[in-house]
Amino acid sequence: MSDDARNELLPGNPESEGPLRHFRMGRRAVLQSLATGVGAAMFASTASAAHVHSAAAAAATTADAANAGDSTLLFLDRHAFDTLALLSEQIVPGSRAVQVPEFLDRLLAVESIDTQKRFMQALGAFEAEARAANGVPWKALTAEQSNALLTKISTQPDSDMSRQAFDRIKGAVADTYYSTEVGAKELGWNGSVAFAPPSSNCA
Repeated sequence: MSDDARNELLPGNPESEGPLRHFRMGRRAVLQSLATGVGAAMFASTASAAHVHSAAAAAATTADAANAGDSTLLFLDRHAFDTLALLSEQIVPGSRAVQVPEFLDRLLAVESIDTQKRFMQALGAFEAEARAANGVPWKALTAEQSNALLTKISTQPDSDMSRQAFDRIKGAVADTYYSTEVGAKELGWNGSVAFAPPSSNCA
């Protein structure tokens, strides 16, 4: 097993844990993006990096101002939160009841700027699809329209940007939902048995 593969499986490796791992860029992805030129925009120069951080800081300030009247949100503005809430329920029914979008909002508030940026880009991909197809934001779609778009997006090739956004949002939502008691019970957990990790002394 390569060092990269081994590190990705280590329990203490932040790149292999948590619902937002789908939005983090691991070492292998960084090296591949640099080699192919895909990562040029992100890693071009110190000046470019400073510009990205400044833009992100400005966006965070704007979000803070938008959320000033809504103390329940820590990172997302109300429009983004409503979009995520709808997507969560559409992708994994029951997500709203166990507060998946609220959890992700709080988790995003303490994530890196790069992870926050990739999450917002993924949400933005859904917004763009909705406006292109129906001329309205995602949260204004009818159930029929959103179902049609989700079917279209989820069946695109893996290389499609909207498909990648779907996979990332779905991953974050599903990981969060199935980490709750309700989700765990859906997977077969009966609430009374806990399994200890394997002993290092086992033969």
